Amino acid sequence: MSEMLKEGSNVTIKVENVMWPYRDRYAPGVIRDEFNYYTGTVVYEKWYKANEVGLTTGQDWFPVRVVQRERIVEVNDLPVDYTAPIESDRIEVKVSGSKGNEYTIVKEHGKITCTCPGFQFRGRCRHIKEFEEKEFDKLNV
Repeated sequence: MSEMLKEGSNVTIKVENVMWPYRDRYAPGVIRDEFNYYTGTVVYEKWYKANEVGLTTGQDWFPVRVVQRERIVEVNDLPVDYTAPIESDRIEVKVSGSKGNEYTIVKEHGKITCTCPGFQFRGRCRHIKEFEEKEFDKLNV
């Protein structure tokens, strides 16, 4: 599925309607469809969770729709099956900052975050760069 939802791709996705199981609790006819269809350009932002994908809407007041991957049934009329990553792929490392402060680097589902102010401001920091270099060195031993 990741190839089909590559950033910048124009796609049409078929998504499970989260309200469908509760359709009997609303006025008749309010929830009519089991699936919703959305068309747009795939975007990712650093604050999205690992299981989320953004899709542009073309509307100024609602520019991006965020969808959980588990709810996506088809991409461009091709069936997809998203299996959530196993929780055991979480790596947590404590690092020291230049002024002695302790920060935490977390790598989970392929995304890396750091609790330092630099990461919070820029989305990247030297701690993550050093962590990635060490991790790469372990793979090339």
